[in-house]
Order: sequence, then C-alpha cells, then structure tokens
Amino acid sequence: MHVVHGRNVNDIWPQLIELVRREGRWQETRAGRALVVPVPVATVYSNPTERVLLDPVRDANPFFSIMEPLWMLAGRDDAPWLDRFVGDFSARFAEEGGRMHGAYGKRWRDWFNLNLPVQPWQTPKRKGGFEYEPPRDQLNVVVDLLRKNPQDRQAVIQMWDPSADLGVPGLLDRPCNQQVLLRCDRELVRDIPDHRYLDITVTCRSNDLSWGLITANACQFSTLQEYLAARIGVEVGTYTQFSNNLHIYESAMKQVDLDSARETARIQYKDGYPGARRLVDDPESFDDDLRAFMADPKADHSNRRNSYFQRVAQPAWLANEARRRKDWDSALGAARCIEAPDWRAATVEWIGRRIK
Repeated sequence: MHVVHGRNVNDIWPQLIELVRREGRWQETRAGRALVVPVPVATVYSNPTERVLLDPVRDANPFFSIMEPLWMLAGRDDAPWLDRFVGDFSARFAEEGGRMHGAYGKRWRDWFNLNLPVQPWQTPKRKGGFEYEPPRDQLNVVVDLLRKNPQDRQAVIQMWDPSADLGVPGLLDRPCNQQVLLRCDRELVRDIPDHRYLDITVTCRSNDLSWGLITANACQFSTLQEYLAARIGVEVGTYTQFSNNLHIYESAMKQVDLDSARETARIQYKDGYPGARRLVDDPESFDDDLRAFMADPKADHSNRRNSYFQRVAQPAWLANEARRRKDWDSALGAARCIEAPDWRAATVEWIGRRIK
C-alpha cells in the first residue's frame, strides 16, 4: 500500500499524479481505458478544510464543489438540482424520476432501516400493516455517540447497502465511497481533557484521481468532517482517504499536468493558502438554515445564525446563475462578493478562464 501525506489538496495533487504515472498499469474498464495503481493508496490531509484545488489546468468547477456538499448534508438525492452547476449531471447519474441511487447524503440521513422489520426489543412503527423501523439519520447518531463518549469506536457512517447495490444490474450510479470512520480520542493539547480533534477515514472501493478523489471527495468529506466536528464540539483533525483502486481515466489525461500541479503547490506555499471561512457558526441551527437555503437560495438569509449561507453560498449561487446566462460581468461581480478567500479566488479565476 502507498501512503501519501500532505497539507491539503494542492499539496497532495502533484504527489498523486507522480504516483499514478510511476506505479499505474493500463486497464480496460467499463468507462474506458484507465491508468490503475495495482495496490491501495491512502491519502492523508493534515489541513482538510483547505479543500479548494486551484490548479488552472485541472480547472475544477468551483460552483459544483461548493454546492454539492451542501446538497449532501441536506440528505438530498434529486440530481436535477445539481444540473445548474454541471448541465448533464442528472442525465449521467440519475435513475428514472431524477433520483440519484448512490447519493451519499441520502445514505447519511434517510436511507438505512427503511425496509427492515422492527426487532422484538424495538418500539414498533406501523406502516401498511407491517412493523418497520424508520430510517435513521446517521449523522445525528454519531454526533450523539461522540458527544457522550469521545473514545467511542462504533461511530461509523455507512454508504454501501448490499441489498440495494451489490450485484444489482442496470444502475447508473452506486456509491464509490463505502464508509466514514470517526474518532475523537486524540487530544488537541495534552493534559487538557475534552479538547480534541475529529479525525476521519473514508474508505473507497474505486476512486478516479481527477474527477473523484482530489476534487469531489476532498470537498464532500472535509465539509462533512467540519460539520460533524462543529456539532460534536471538537476541532477538525486529519482526513484520510483509503482508495482500494486509484486510477486516472485516459479521457481525463488532458486535465492532469504535473508541471501545473507543482507550480500551483509552489505558489501556494510561497504566498500562502488563500484562507478558508468557517462553515458552521451555530451548530444547533445549522440544519434549519441549510434547509432554508436549499429551498430558496435567492432569499434573504441575513437573519440566519450561520453566515456561510449569506456570505459564501448565496453569492456563489448568484455568480453561477449569471454564468449560465453568460452574463460574465454579473458573474464576476457576484463571485467577488464571496467572503471566503479560497472560494472567491477559485470562482473568479474559473470565470476569468471562460471569458478569455
């Protein structure tokens, strides 16, 4: 197994390009030829909230990277909501009716136990004449577990459902990432009790380096980590991504440039990462504020206790809406109002590359 350590995505990106090019072997896959690392790879981020990849050759869509994790935290699986940011997203990944079968957020918050009979020791719930246990919100459960006992080793968030995913034919999407393993037993300052980190390990069965690990996963799971840490009442620790099969598709090679990745990392360390804005101001009201934003992103969110929605998510939404109209001046104006230096830099640069 290979283990790659780095501060953030910009640091890790060139290291992984080198690894895949050095160790990879060409294989035919259902999605075309791919350069595949023949053994698992663990990627360890020491500063996972520095989640914005700034490499201009990779040219990652920052609007999708901001909004998809919020869509996930809200427990959504309505893929057309994401078509605003990637036009063909639902056409590629949604089943009939527009639902995304493998949506992580749905699995986190409203999936498991949906069809399981209640056990004799559980309180029965009647539905259609049968006894059922309602779906469990796994995020609420792990928060409760780790608040009560930071050393709990049973805080596991599950995404792979063998009854719905394993060997089931014809699906356009099924979870690539399987589990999120949580631990809070590492103390922030020795001999000061209850001052801890939340470290996470994400297991992934199949991980595309360019489209999955370094852009999508880095934003999805670091956002989940930051959200959970705030609700538990601890600091964000390390994020380890375990990729059982790490690869780059041949079709994505044009967006993988080692020199550009190295230069982005070099500039970042010379000038410093642009800076991230805190996701959660008030943990107890965050879910309510999130639901309100998702219901109407254009509404007045100035009275929300969590300022991220008004100061980051909403201007990003407005910039993307202007981008869709090809109103580049308005798109740039809204992007410059994003009060998160890293996302502001990424969106302004991404729009600028399209104006040219």
